[in-house]
Amino acid sequence: MLSKRKTINTLFILSFPFFGIGNFISATSSPSIGYIVSVIFPLAIIVFYAIDLLYKKEFEAQLNYNYLFALLFLGSVILALYAAFSKGLPEMSFNVVIFKSLLTIIPLHAFIVVNLYNQEQEFQHLARHTFIGLSVLLFINLVGYYGLGLVNQVHHLEGRINFPFMAGLYEGSNMLAIITLMLLFYIIKHRSDPIITGLSIAYFLGALALIFFINSRLCIMILLLIFILYLSGAIRKAKTLFTLSVFTVPILLSSGLLIYQIMQLPPFISILQRVDLIDVVTFNGRAFLWQDAMDWIVFDRRGFFFGNGFSGQYFIDLVSDVAKLWNEENTYLMHLHSTSLEVMINQGMIFLVIFLILCYKTCKYFHIAYLNRMEEAPLFVVMIFMAFLLHVDTFLYPGSLGFFIWSVLLSKIVISDNKSEPEMETINTAQS
Repeated sequence: MLSKRKTINTLFILSFPFFGIGNFISATSSPSIGYIVSVIFPLAIIVFYAIDLLYKKEFEAQLNYNYLFALLFLGSVILALYAAFSKGLPEMSFNVVIFKSLLTIIPLHAFIVVNLYNQEQEFQHLARHTFIGLSVLLFINLVGYYGLGLVNQVHHLEGRINFPFMAGLYEGSNMLAIITLMLLFYIIKHRSDPIITGLSIAYFLGALALIFFINSRLCIMILLLIFILYLSGAIRKAKTLFTLSVFTVPILLSSGLLIYQIMQLPPFISILQRVDLIDVVTFNGRAFLWQDAMDWIVFDRRGFFFGNGFSGQYFIDLVSDVAKLWNEENTYLMHLHSTSLEVMINQGMIFLVIFLILCYKTCKYFHIAYLNRMEEAPLFVVMIFMAFLLHVDTFLYPGSLGFFIWSVLLSKIVISDNKSEPEMETINTAQS
């Protein structure tokens, strides 16, 4: 069992860098091949598990009702992709629908398998292996950018660090933010060990420097907020923070000028580039997109319950005004810079509610781990960060690195684990 566990955990770690390599292939040559490369190691985990089951000739699955909600949400993503293909979304082929669907549904099931193989251990190592996987992904991006001269083929700006193995420029900043949050936890936890602490601080400072050179101001702003919440102990109020995060967009739309005044202070103006009144107040134009979505809720509501298909804003002509403002001819390439708004427009309010329920339950699970100082505790801080980020970035939309990471976290709440969550209702297929 030990060798099997090591094999599974190795495949899990390798899934992160190959997810990134798949992004690069998708952008430079073939989206379909890129999607397959992105899920090759999660798929290998599932195949390994299937072969192991055949060898043992026994099967016992313990899945709780959260898994059914997860399947509903993943199914809505696949249906939205097919709806977009049926409606004739440009550059959307049937092959893309198939391979994007695999990229959506395979990771969660692979990570469930990872948890099953690690279930008998006294201490879980999901957080540690996730941290290692993200660090390997960061390493290949540094090698690609500084060593090979590669840049991001989807979105890159002159004068900024552009990691090549990411789905976009700002995805690198979000990944680094997650790494720094986990490092902050490890620095405090291992403060009595000078070697581990010193190495962690060096890594932490290096990651922060990279974030500033990518210069994603929304990411920096949310990261600073989480730092403050964590260091002050306020992050323990998980329910309050998650509820507050749901209103991130309305809060930002009404506080742009205040944020501009804060960013004009010496500590920020010296490190943040392109500080301009219109740019900051509108969050680099994102506020126009968010406002269009808010207007859709109030005045339009086409597809309100079940969505309008992938890139739904294109089919209901939601962002044509912003497209003209930015001189963007291909409006089908535009998105809302918000995972929650994308889900609402594409899949409908019903599935947005399911998505937020799953996010809350995931947050609750890791909050327990945090309060009990379990090894998985740093993933709670990561989940709080993503809870705020999902409303102002597409980092968590299915197919992205954020969704890949969220699938890791979600995998913990869809299987029964009597040791850490005894109150969970379970469906035990072995007993039924």
